[in-house]
Amino acid sequence: MNFDKLREEINNLNIESQEELKNIVDNIDISPENLDLWIDDIFSDEIDDLDFEKLPYVIEELYKSDDKFKFMLCCMLIESTCEYLPFIPNLEEYPLFKEKFKTLKHTLITVYEHVDNGIANCMALIILNNDPEFKMFNDDEKDNIANNTVRKLTDIINYIKNNEAIDDSVYADLEIIIDLSIHLDDKRIDELIKELSKLNLNFECKLFIAKYKLVNNLDVNSNEIDELLKSEKNLYRVISIFENANVLNKISLDKITQEDIAKSQMIDWLMYPTELGNKPDNIELIDKLEYDGLIYYIYRFKSNSFRVKEYMLGVSGGYEKDKITSRNSGNTFSEFEEVKDNYKNQAIKLIEIINNHWKNREK
Repeated sequence: MNFDKLREEINNLNIESQEELKNIVDNIDISPENLDLWIDDIFSDEIDDLDFEKLPYVIEELYKSDDKFKFMLCCMLIESTCEYLPFIPNLEEYPLFKEKFKTLKHTLITVYEHVDNGIANCMALIILNNDPEFKMFNDDEKDNIANNTVRKLTDIINYIKNNEAIDDSVYADLEIIIDLSIHLDDKRIDELIKELSKLNLNFECKLFIAKYKLVNNLDVNSNEIDELLKSEKNLYRVISIFENANVLNKISLDKITQEDIAKSQMIDWLMYPTELGNKPDNIELIDKLEYDGLIYYIYRFKSNSFRVKEYMLGVSGGYEKDKITSRNSGNTFSEFEEVKDNYKNQAIKLIEIINNHWKNREK
């Protein structure tokens, strides 16, 4: 299948058919012998005849391919159409081995430079998930990212200063850009971060500004950190982000207990759309237990909008003893059963269910 045939197949694609998508990718004929022909077509006006509503689905399928030249085709399609694509799938969710990331690197830089939409954010997230410290980027490539980060941050600062009502998408963009810039080691960005910290931002942006300052040894107002740590719903996430960035030792945790973190994680888990779907109206610690050398916290919770109206049981953990940490064994769970008199046996059952789940996944 050459480019003309690919264009025809994409424009006639039934996006509901995974089989059609797979067949399109399987039948593409791209190799060292005809690569130049593909490049000429993709970076020509002929690309305008593609159905941009359907193209993202083919890009996603190509992105998953382990065929070197089909993956190169994916990169070229993203570069040539990034300004016109109405959306792009969550490519950052797919793991990349080192060689695939190196092949994609030029595309990441090019798209981040030329567009400021969700597609640019997708490219930034791919970097964050695969090389957040830019170890696989040379100095010129890193400078390119830094220069465009300065431009993007400056534009966002001016927008926020000149508008009373700020669209949520601006904060979402800002959160990703701040996180991406943490290891760029650029004094211009340091100054922009200081300027941003004076503006009225949402919780997520404030969190990543604090992370940026801590990692880059900039002065951090203790009130900024205290405000982040006060959020019961977000405390687990705050501690996790600081801990994974190796800056937890730079903040005061004298007012935080491991129980606070465990409760926040329980709330965070319950808020997933596939679980309780919102923060419980009431949640209380009723006990804790030690299992296989780890500490688990047992909670009862209820939600007025949930089908079960009585208190239900949940477990958060397991955590190392005598340590303030977000890191745990991944056993935070509930089956939304009412709390029984033998609630400790209920809790152990929940722990064992998750342990068996992890064991089965490893097989």
